[in-house]
Amino acid sequence: MKKALILFVIFLIAFGAALGFIYYAANPVARLSDEASVLPWNGRVENEFGTYNGSLVGDLFSGNGNFSFLTGESYTGEWKDSYMSGEGTTVFPGIGEYSGEMSSSKRNGQGTFIWKTGDKYTGHWSNDTMSGQGRYTFANGDFFEGEFSENKPISGKYTCNRKLPSNADDTEIVSFVYTFSNNEKHLVFTTKGGLKYDGDASGLVSNGNAIITYPSGNTYNGQLVNGQREGTGKYTWVNERGKTTAYYEGSWNADHMNGEGKYHYSNSEYPYLSGKFVDDTPVGTLTYYKAAGNTFETKWENGVCVSIKET
Repeated sequence: MKKALILFVIFLIAFGAALGFIYYAANPVARLSDEASVLPWNGRVENEFGTYNGSLVGDLFSGNGNFSFLTGESYTGEWKDSYMSGEGTTVFPGIGEYSGEMSSSKRNGQGTFIWKTGDKYTGHWSNDTMSGQGRYTFANGDFFEGEFSENKPISGKYTCNRKLPSNADDTEIVSFVYTFSNNEKHLVFTTKGGLKYDGDASGLVSNGNAIITYPSGNTYNGQLVNGQREGTGKYTWVNERGKTTAYYEGSWNADHMNGEGKYHYSNSEYPYLSGKFVDDTPVGTLTYYKAAGNTFETKWENGVCVSIKET
């Protein structure tokens, strides 16, 4: 009895399903109403945000289409389930234009934004912000290339080049490269007069190290405080052919040789003078090293050697 009841229930379920299929096949109106929900078509739709013209699947924006917002913006490109998704172009009146990848109706992925001012960003976007690797080019030609987070540069290199008028001062900067990250702030710049700075950006405003090449060709490699030679460093003098004629290694203060140091009279290790310097001048008793193992005791007054004795 129980087995017969189970067989009867199975028969009823199968018979009901068969009747439903026969009805669906024999009634095109019912069939088309279901198919319409997944049927691609082109049309025009108006809603509370604006007007859409393009491809639809059922009542969803899917495929290629254009949406004109009541606020004035417009988007032309790919859609999925009524979201801007894929490649497209968005025009912001009076502001600029974005072309690139979209998802969830936001700028996500690779894209380019060109502002009316002439500025331009090409790179990665996340949640409608410049986030990730990219390049921002200013209208004047300067550019930053590196890592962005929520529209802010967080690490990378800023580069600028200037065309100066002929009457510009020799101290005016003609090229400028600033590289920065959490651990580094490095600056390289040159002036119209030929000075080149290559070192810590902090050396110009506080403490740092840098290599400075002067218009004469002479160089300084060492510590700086507020842009002046301060601490320990090496200064090298060169002739018109760029050959080293002398160099000093030691203490500096207020841009001058001040403190203990060694003054070499050529590009070689010997001869050199070792001792105390004040405002670039040897003071008191210093040792003159003519060669290894060959030394002299010298005494200086007002920058003049007044006595010398072999030791």
